[in-house]
Amino acid sequence: MRLLPELSEQEHFRLPVKHRNSLNNGMEWLTIDVLERSPFTTLLKVQMEADWGQLFKMPQAEVRLYHDVDMAEIVSRKTSHIIQPRYDYPNSKMHQPDEKEQHNQFLAQWLDYAMPACRTYTEKT
Repeated sequence: MRLLPELSEQEHFRLPVKHRNSLNNGMEWLTIDVLERSPFTTLLKVQMEADWGQLFKMPQAEVRLYHDVDMAEIVSRKTSHIIQPRYDYPNSKMHQPDEKEQHNQFLAQWLDYAMPACRTYTEKT
Protein backbone atom coordinates (compact mmCIF):
# COMPACT_ATOMS: atom_id res chain seq x y z
CA MET A 1 0.00 0.00 0.00
CA ARG A 2 2.98 2.31 0.50
CA LEU A 3 3.90 1.74 -3.14
CA LEU A 4 0.33 2.28 -4.44
CA PRO A 5 -1.47 4.81 -2.24
CA GLU A 6 -4.01 5.52 -5.05
CA LEU A 7 -4.87 1.85 -5.61
CA SER A 8 -8.58 2.33 -4.95
CA GLU A 9 -8.92 5.02 -7.65
CA GLN A 10 -6.49 3.95 -10.35
CA GLU A 11 -6.28 0.94 -12.70
CA HIS A 12 -2.76 1.35 -14.13
CA PHE A 13 0.53 2.37 -12.54
CA ARG A 14 3.89 2.89 -14.21
CA LEU A 15 6.48 3.62 -11.56
CA PRO A 16 9.99 4.71 -12.57
CA VAL A 17 12.73 2.70 -10.91
CA LYS A 18 16.12 4.39 -10.91
CA HIS A 19 18.93 3.42 -8.60
CA ARG A 20 21.70 5.89 -7.93
CA ASN A 21 24.43 3.30 -8.47
CA SER A 22 22.85 1.80 -11.59
CA LEU A 23 25.34 0.69 -14.22
CA ASN A 24 23.00 1.31 -17.12
CA ASN A 25 21.71 4.66 -18.26
CA GLY A 26 18.34 3.30 -19.33
CA MET A 27 15.21 3.57 -17.29
CA GLU A 28 13.41 0.73 -15.58
CA TRP A 29 9.68 0.73 -14.89
CA LEU A 30 7.55 -1.24 -12.47
CA THR A 31 4.21 -1.59 -14.29
CA ILE A 32 1.15 -2.61 -12.30
CA ASP A 33 -2.34 -3.23 -13.68
CA VAL A 34 -5.45 -3.98 -11.65
CA LEU A 35 -7.03 -7.16 -13.03
CA GLU A 36 -9.78 -7.74 -10.47
CA ARG A 37 -11.22 -6.01 -7.41
CA SER A 38 -13.31 -7.43 -4.59
CA PRO A 39 -14.12 -6.08 -1.11
CA PHE A 40 -11.17 -7.78 0.62
CA THR A 41 -8.73 -8.54 -2.20
CA THR A 42 -7.25 -7.07 -5.37
CA LEU A 43 -5.55 -9.03 -8.15
CA LEU A 44 -2.65 -7.23 -9.85
CA LYS A 45 -0.45 -7.93 -12.83
CA VAL A 46 3.05 -6.78 -11.90
CA GLN A 47 5.86 -6.62 -14.40
CA MET A 48 9.22 -5.02 -14.88
CA GLU A 49 10.02 -3.12 -18.06
CA ALA A 50 13.37 -1.67 -19.08
CA ASP A 51 15.15 -0.15 -22.05
CA TRP A 52 17.49 -3.15 -21.95
CA GLY A 53 14.63 -5.63 -21.33
CA GLN A 54 14.82 -7.34 -24.71
CA LEU A 55 18.08 -8.99 -23.58
CA PHE A 56 16.41 -10.94 -20.75
CA LYS A 57 13.02 -12.25 -19.77
CA MET A 58 11.67 -9.55 -17.52
CA PRO A 59 9.84 -10.58 -14.34
CA GLN A 60 6.05 -10.73 -14.56
CA ALA A 61 3.57 -12.07 -12.01
CA GLU A 62 -0.03 -11.96 -10.87
CA VAL A 63 -0.19 -10.88 -7.24
CA ARG A 64 -3.21 -11.04 -4.96
CA LEU A 65 -3.44 -8.38 -2.25
CA TYR A 66 -5.34 -9.22 0.93
CA HIS A 67 -6.43 -5.86 2.35
CA ASP A 68 -7.70 -7.06 5.72
CA VAL A 69 -4.35 -8.64 6.69
CA ASP A 70 -1.99 -6.38 4.69
CA MET A 71 -0.54 -9.31 2.80
CA ALA A 72 0.39 -10.07 -0.81
CA GLU A 73 1.14 -13.37 -2.52
CA ILE A 74 2.12 -14.44 -6.00
CA VAL A 75 -0.74 -16.36 -7.61
CA SER A 76 1.02 -17.09 -10.91
CA ARG A 77 4.18 -16.14 -12.75
CA LYS A 78 4.98 -15.72 -16.41
CA THR A 79 7.04 -18.89 -16.36
CA SER A 80 4.44 -21.01 -14.59
CA HIS A 81 0.70 -21.24 -14.22
CA ILE A 82 -1.18 -21.25 -10.93
CA ILE A 83 1.22 -22.02 -8.13
CA GLN A 84 0.08 -24.64 -5.63
CA PRO A 85 0.73 -24.07 -1.90
CA ARG A 86 2.79 -27.28 -1.69
CA TYR A 87 4.02 -29.97 -4.09
CA ASP A 88 4.78 -33.62 -3.51
CA TYR A 89 8.37 -34.39 -4.28
CA PRO A 90 9.46 -35.78 -6.63
CA ASN A 91 6.82 -34.81 -9.17
CA SER A 92 6.55 -34.94 -12.97
CA LYS A 93 7.18 -31.21 -13.46
CA MET A 94 10.04 -31.07 -10.94
CA HIS A 95 8.45 -28.38 -8.79
CA GLN A 96 10.15 -27.83 -5.46
CA PRO A 97 8.07 -28.70 -2.36
CA ASP A 98 8.21 -25.08 -1.16
CA GLU A 99 7.91 -23.44 -4.58
CA LYS A 100 5.12 -21.04 -3.54
CA GLU A 101 7.25 -19.82 -0.63
CA GLN A 102 10.15 -19.26 -3.03
CA HIS A 103 7.91 -17.24 -5.39
CA ASN A 104 6.68 -15.08 -2.50
CA GLN A 105 10.29 -14.55 -1.36
CA PHE A 106 11.06 -13.41 -4.91
CA LEU A 107 8.15 -10.94 -4.70
CA ALA A 108 9.52 -9.55 -1.41
CA GLN A 109 12.98 -9.08 -2.92
CA TRP A 110 11.51 -7.56 -6.08
CA LEU A 111 9.55 -4.99 -4.06
CA ASP A 112 12.57 -4.29 -1.85
CA TYR A 113 14.48 -3.51 -5.05
CA ALA A 114 11.79 -1.24 -6.49
CA MET A 115 10.43 0.58 -3.43
CA PRO A 116 13.38 2.84 -2.54
CA ALA A 117 13.90 3.81 -6.16
CA CYS A 118 10.29 4.45 -7.22
CA ARG A 119 9.42 8.09 -7.27
CA THR A 120 6.31 9.28 -5.51
CA TYR A 121 4.29 9.82 -8.67
CA THR A 122 2.63 7.50 -11.12
CA GLU A 123 1.82 8.05 -14.76
CA LYS A 124 -1.93 7.93 -15.26
CA THR A 125 -3.18 6.32 -18.42
